[in-house]
Amino acid sequence: MSYQSVDKLQNALSENIFHYAKDKKKASGRALGTIVEIITFYLVKSWKLNNSVSIERGLEEYGNPEITHNVEYSLHPILNKYEISLPNKGKSLTANSMLKELEKQNVDIKKFTKKNNTLLSIHDIIRNACTIGISDTSYLIATLEKETNKTFKIKIIEQSHKSYAIFECKRVGIEEGNKKGPQTIEKAKQGAYVARTVSSLQKIRTDTGELYGILYKDNKTYTKPYNELMKELIFSKDNELLEKFVLTIGIVSN
Repeated sequence: MSYQSVDKLQNALSENIFHYAKDKKKASGRALGTIVEIITFYLVKSWKLNNSVSIERGLEEYGNPEITHNVEYSLHPILNKYEISLPNKGKSLTANSMLKELEKQNVDIKKFTKKNNTLLSIHDIIRNACTIGISDTSYLIATLEKETNKTFKIKIIEQSHKSYAIFECKRVGIEEGNKKGPQTIEKAKQGAYVARTVSSLQKIRTDTGELYGILYKDNKTYTKPYNELMKELIFSKDNELLEKFVLTIGIVSN
């Protein structure tokens, strides 16, 4: 059954699925938000960026590293790739078992702090972009590539801490009784704040209303019209310009 809008679908979920909840509309909204995040993950995967993805990673504010913000998805440079095989004995795929197998390939796993995450549980619940270790500069991410009756084929990616893009997924709907929409809500404001603070590229507006981009380069400020500077950064090969630039992609549903 199709619905004319996501808001009508949310109302249907409120009445038929989450009717038991204290705030049934909020519960149905969270469920729809989860669906948006799932769609986004598989969209990024379809772009062949799966090996760069981290989930719910805390990113530092630009120039203010004491403050971090969790984002739904972030993309990180790939430092190393490994492939391992583990026997399929009907048991869960734990970080410990994967790290032990990785050590057999002469990988220095001692620099990583082990995370007690399970890539695949005994109930066949899989954890996408499963973090199994963290060092001072990188993460170890495990992905299940193939499962047979005898073995699991697993890819392990070492990602840099520094991200180059983030995805913020927000479900923005129309408030009850509001005839104009969608209504800007606090979660959407939070996403906009994170997008503004984690990247070296900042926005300023001139007294005539023009939007300019500004960043710090060679110990001085560097500015251009915002769209020009954004395009320059995206296609640049200048490591200094790119080092602290983070591209934000907003996924908003209604």
